[in-house]
Amino acid sequence: MDSLISGFLSGLSLGLTGSGGSVLAVPLLVYFVGLDPHTAVGTSLVAVGITAIIGFLMHWRKGNVDFKTGTLMALTSIPGVYIGSYLNKSVKGPLLLTLFAVLMIAIAIKMVRNNNKRVQQVKEGKEISRINVAGLGFLVGIASGFFGVGGGFLLVPALAMGAGLEMHRAVGTSLFVVVLNGLAGFVSYELQGRPIDLVVGMLFVLGGLIGDSMGVRTAKSLSCRELRQVFAAVVILVALYLMWINLPRVL
Repeated sequence: MDSLISGFLSGLSLGLTGSGGSVLAVPLLVYFVGLDPHTAVGTSLVAVGITAIIGFLMHWRKGNVDFKTGTLMALTSIPGVYIGSYLNKSVKGPLLLTLFAVLMIAIAIKMVRNNNKRVQQVKEGKEISRINVAGLGFLVGIASGFFGVGGGFLLVPALAMGAGLEMHRAVGTSLFVVVLNGLAGFVSYELQGRPIDLVVGMLFVLGGLIGDSMGVRTAKSLSCRELRQVFAAVVILVALYLMWINLPRVL
């Protein structure tokens, strides 16, 4: 039940704000479900990848997935996931959660700053910088493997500004990469003989799908700007809690 509720809360935040929902997954899995930090990261990465399948299929049906660009980014992102997950195991739990808290604050600030701004769209016809796409994919992969997040908050700007995709195609293509990253994360953890709690992960996904659909319906009657501000405040509070608990252990 704890896993279901955690997934619901993460999915609800994703449905309400449109991004960043997976950043709550690791704290919920650690402090509400009771997983150790390293298992929580692996379980979160797989759960986020499975949850992204629904959105990816919806965008695919609408023609909003650029498979050529997405595959290019995934080819460098997947090795990054393996490296990130490998680096993750050498970092002790308190330090891992402290670094995760820093990431949470960065995401929250980005969400507030981009309240009414869409990612700059590059004019059609601009040649895609394949080096930029590959490099950004690698960095996103490392972050995904290390922290257990989907990386969509980094992938969308990368695909829009680095690859010149318009916004809807950037979102759809990012979900394609997130799905592949989740699969890569699962394979990486299996190859390294590291634990992933698949039962918790599946319950988390189920709760996430319910919360996401409810959040999307609720968001239609609320101000997007205010929702993002509230969500950012919640993320920062959770991040400060993580620091308060774990930073003394690191020091």
